[in-house]
Amino acid sequence: MENKAIGLDKGWDYMQKGITKLKRILEGLPEPPFTSEEYMMLYTTIYNMCTQKPPHDHSQQLYDKYREAFEEYITSTVLPSLREKHDEFMLRELVQRWANHKVMVRWLSRFFHYLDRYFIARRSLPTLNEVGLTCFRDLVCY
Repeated sequence: MENKAIGLDKGWDYMQKGITKLKRILEGLPEPPFTSEEYMMLYTTIYNMCTQKPPHDHSQQLYDKYREAFEEYITSTVLPSLREKHDEFMLRELVQRWANHKVMVRWLSRFFHYLDRYFIARRSLPTLNEVGLTCFRDLVCY
């Protein structure tokens, strides 16, 4: 695996493209599935952003941005879709949004897996899975 320093802005721009593609897939918009090459490039981008010596190790910033990606999606897409529905239609929408959210957590956790294995484990932080699931609970259910 190539290990070269990637700046936070450049690396995050690339990750945003992958996150946007995932959101489009979840929303049922026309988007081809992730290829193995795309998946490996997303994983490698995170790897390269986390395995450099300070100040080029962006692990903490990526951990924070992981949470922010969920918060942004929930507040801009999920909550408005739930607010516009009532009664059983709202419940059906909630079930569908929860199912989509779990898919998003699974995929983003895979992209950011290097954080889970090294950074999060060493710092005793909540896992990526926990962060993703609690974002939904905290923003949708409370």
